[in-house]
Amino acid sequence: MALIGSRAKPPLPPSQQYATLAQWVLNKRLWTLSVNTGSAILVTTSLLAIVTQHTISFSALFTVPAFTFLMCGGSILPIILLRRQSLQATPESYQSYADLTRQLSRKSSTYRNLASGAISFGIYALLNAVCAASLGADTWHPFMPTKRHSMNLNEQVMFLVLGNVLAGLVIAGKDLLARRDVVKWPTKISLRPYNLLNQASDFLTIRPSAVLASGTVTVYTILYWLFRKRVYRLLMRLPLLGVFFKPFILQAARPSTSLPIFFYLLPRLLVLSVITVIQYENAQALFDSLASRGMLVARDSPDPDACIRSGLEVADPYYKHFAYLELAHTARKGPATRRIAIYNDSQKWHFISRTCFKVMGEDYGHLRRRGKPAPPPPPPAPPAPVTPGIGSLSMSLHGSTMGMGPPATPRKSNVVNLGSSVYKPLPPPSPGTLLIRSILSASTSSPVSNSSGGSPSTTPTTNGASPGGVSVGGSTDGPKSLSKSGVMPSVFVTLPPAELIVQPAAAAPPAPAGSGGTISVMGMIWNGLSFVIGQLTARMPTSEKSVGSAGGEPFFVLPGFVKSAIKRHEKERVELMMDGVLRNRAMDRLCIQILTGLTVASLTEDAYGTLQQDIPKVLEVLVRTLIALEQYAIELSEAAAATGDEEAEMETYTAITKLIVPFTNDIKSALHEILHTFGDRLNVFRLPHDVAKRLKLFVNA
Repeated sequence: MALIGSRAKPPLPPSQQYATLAQWVLNKRLWTLSVNTGSAILVTTSLLAIVTQHTISFSALFTVPAFTFLMCGGSILPIILLRRQSLQATPESYQSYADLTRQLSRKSSTYRNLASGAISFGIYALLNAVCAASLGADTWHPFMPTKRHSMNLNEQVMFLVLGNVLAGLVIAGKDLLARRDVVKWPTKISLRPYNLLNQASDFLTIRPSAVLASGTVTVYTILYWLFRKRVYRLLMRLPLLGVFFKPFILQAARPSTSLPIFFYLLPRLLVLSVITVIQYENAQALFDSLASRGMLVARDSPDPDACIRSGLEVADPYYKHFAYLELAHTARKGPATRRIAIYNDSQKWHFISRTCFKVMGEDYGHLRRRGKPAPPPPPPAPPAPVTPGIGSLSMSLHGSTMGMGPPATPRKSNVVNLGSSVYKPLPPPSPGTLLIRSILSASTSSPVSNSSGGSPSTTPTTNGASPGGVSVGGSTDGPKSLSKSGVMPSVFVTLPPAELIVQPAAAAPPAPAGSGGTISVMGMIWNGLSFVIGQLTARMPTSEKSVGSAGGEPFFVLPGFVKSAIKRHEKERVELMMDGVLRNRAMDRLCIQILTGLTVASLTEDAYGTLQQDIPKVLEVLVRTLIALEQYAIELSEAAAATGDEEAEMETYTAITKLIVPFTNDIKSALHEILHTFGDRLNVFRLPHDVAKRLKLFVNA
């Protein structure tokens, strides 16, 4: 069966599409996640009940599992289900954490994730208190009714719930800044299931979150002890909401009410917040593993080739990555019959090579442009001016004298300028009016998208080659000729056979642009706070300094640690920028595995030489990508060394070691494997001078 089906062959039904089968596998993995999460909550809830109650009754055998089900279904799993909707296969580009914060503030999913984290942690604390009350602890009932107020809330339960809500809000914000919604793809072709050893290793990574949650609830406890009476009284005095809050918080607002905060409630809140963080991180780590682990869905399909082709052509990059991973597994570890079927049909190899070369070519151009969008096509050349002859000159003269042409000198217009005002100018507005106008203008402005990030860029080509490309046969241009243009060389494009060329469909008309003038209430509040903070931290010139000098004293003096935190928050991060430039490196590394595995196996399995004639293209693609990565690493190192900052140099070195070095190691291993497999047989191929020179270093090594 061929990857490119014949015309008489019926199309693949939707139920057999790769994305549909992959979605079924992911739903099955979510069931596994739910069972493991529920088991972990059952164990921790049982241990907490035994420790706090010093015994366990017969009714607890039914109470604890019931509350375990409620905690799992109402607290932890909703966060995972909401995270599934905001998964990103490739990261976006940011310059600093301040830029990341601004972009997150413009997304509705940010506020949804923050709210879900806070509400889930609060529900967990509330169910924990209700479970303790059902086991016999009367002090943990949610309501403590009095003779006059039967709906009075228990302040101890309120203390625990509010503290855990704040901890959940902080942990959710930390995950947003850590970009946990981006899938962490595995560095190797691995299909092994998630076992207890992985669970134990991931358990050790909860320490930062546990420390952050403990510090948050400790600060919350101090603030609650200082301001709890004032806050409750303020809530009761609100014009409309005070009537609603008064029956619930009247007992807590009385001056005679005391609360054992530091010696009784704080230890319990610390234990509760740490347990909640453990359950949260356990579910998140399991979700990270299940969301990125490969799957073999096309292997069991009735038509494996058509199924894998539908996965390679799917629009969603998340499901496309699974298709590339399965194809890489076939090229490296799959049965030989699947690879022999690819070699025996030239259409299969042309489809696979064209797809891999296209992916690597687009990312090569993105790397050359350093993450910037592709330049627009050049405008068409203006038509050459036509020199009129004698006949046309005489006709133009006659036409102008007979009133057929425009006059030689245009007349001066006597139309009154309607744009000029005849009224007196208005007096200058007051400072308060300027502040209100600034806030309103900031709230009605449309959000600005990041010009350097995220959207995939394509490189226009003509007949499979791009301008300034490098051919395989006789060109000797080095990579320096493409360093400024960033276009895709022709080596990254494989021409399909004549019967496979399909005329592209007509482009759809562009959709009408949205109004862009509407903004949410949270956006208005954010813009107002940004304006106020900007005004408070603005710098004003002083009389001691000269007029031409920049800077000045700040209008509002901030503490030193706040200034340092703001400076580090606005500092450009090399790792964030590199993550945007190499956004599709996981897919590129899979393409390298596909090309290398099929090329190495072709020596013994390719009886017709279908692939071996394209070995120069494979070598050139790998070498060009390796040279581009090495040049980018050298450029980053030189830029960091020019600053003279040791911290910047160390940060750049760490980012290069984390992102670029594994990529280059994969390419070097692939080149070593191809050179070792074919040896002197590669001498029959003609390669460009710079590619051959770079390959010679591997031969001499």
